[in-house]
Amino acid sequence: MTSKSNDQIVGQELKLKKKKVLDKVIPSTKIKSGTDSTANEQIDLRPQFGATNSADVRLRIFGPNREEYDGNPLRLHSQTLQTSDFFKALLSERWSSNIRPFEIEVTTDQSFENYLKCIEMMYSSTSSLRFSNVDECLAILSVASELLVDKLMQQCMRYLEAVRWNSEEESKIRNLLSSLSLSVLPDLNARLNKQNNNYLEFVRESIKAMLYFLSSCDCADKKQPIIRGAVGKFIVENLQEDESSGIAEMCRHIILEEFKANIEIAVTSNTEKNLADEEHSYFALLWPFTLIERCDGTTMEGALKILCEEMKLAHIIMQPQKHYTASRYTKIMLPILLGCLDALANGKIIAERKLRVGFLTIWLPVMARLLCPNLYFNHISDNDVLKTQLCRGVSNVVETLPFADWRGIYNIWIDCCAKYSIDLRIPFASGCKVLHEHK
Repeated sequence: MTSKSNDQIVGQELKLKKKKVLDKVIPSTKIKSGTDSTANEQIDLRPQFGATNSADVRLRIFGPNREEYDGNPLRLHSQTLQTSDFFKALLSERWSSNIRPFEIEVTTDQSFENYLKCIEMMYSSTSSLRFSNVDECLAILSVASELLVDKLMQQCMRYLEAVRWNSEEESKIRNLLSSLSLSVLPDLNARLNKQNNNYLEFVRESIKAMLYFLSSCDCADKKQPIIRGAVGKFIVENLQEDESSGIAEMCRHIILEEFKANIEIAVTSNTEKNLADEEHSYFALLWPFTLIERCDGTTMEGALKILCEEMKLAHIIMQPQKHYTASRYTKIMLPILLGCLDALANGKIIAERKLRVGFLTIWLPVMARLLCPNLYFNHISDNDVLKTQLCRGVSNVVETLPFADWRGIYNIWIDCCAKYSIDLRIPFASGCKVLHEHK
């Protein structure tokens, strides 16, 4: 009998020790009473979203013009809402009242969908919070900042710091964080901080290395178009960065520097014996310009200035004995020059008067000569279309000039048309229009 009593005492002591261990490990749970084997079963006492029977708050949400959102009222729990400093302040004004449930009204500019989603996330544990993409996270962060839900704001920033962004998403992140009064997590802030000189230098070296690789690789390499596409995308996306970061200006400088260097190469390699790799020469000069066209007007204006400063190539093409050179660069220079002309005509390039006059004075005769069929090795099928494009572009640009400038350009234009068999109807029509306006 004594032995049995001792065994019972030892068993009870072991159960008591086990209960103390469980209480330490899982302090927020209760252990079911009783002597059965379910003693370690856990019960989650946190309110569940959508459990209306236990709700003690009725929340009505209104838009900025007092429009009432569908789904009002929401039946929620004060225990959960108090994790928001905003709701905690509203509820503190009602604790003394015996009226239940608490009635709360809020006005917000946020969408009801995002507002509801944020409240639903307040019911979840931090470890279970997940976002489907950057846009959803930013929408929740905006609401969480308004409601002052610290755990949710922290989790949003942790997500943003850990996932990939494209340039558009990064711009959205910067804009939202700059508009919110919150303390950005150090890791996220470090990732966004591109003022760092080491980062800028790394980007510079990376772009230059890519451009050097392209200039030195074999034109017959089937991978080259893929590489060009990747490099071009990288440069264009970085050129769309916030100007304050310094990246956009640096990329602009690099691509314009590449364009200028390739023009100089074209000038020094214009002898007939160096025509073995015509395709490489074509891409070396034209490819940077195709990137420049995809960039902003400031970059296009930079290319225009380079063309006006680098007059040697224009002089080489215009030399009578250099027919092969003109033919060689017809398919290279025409897209570049007509691209600049169109950009001037449609306002993409906002260039000063001196630059517009200089471009037409130097390059209008070159464009006309490159459109002369006698200079081709291969006939261009859309020659008439290109001539019309040239004349309309010139017409649109000269109309922006004072009469004194227009007169000089008009004389060059008429001379080119007569010399290279270009239809005179457009220049004459433009001339009559200008003369009529200045009479």
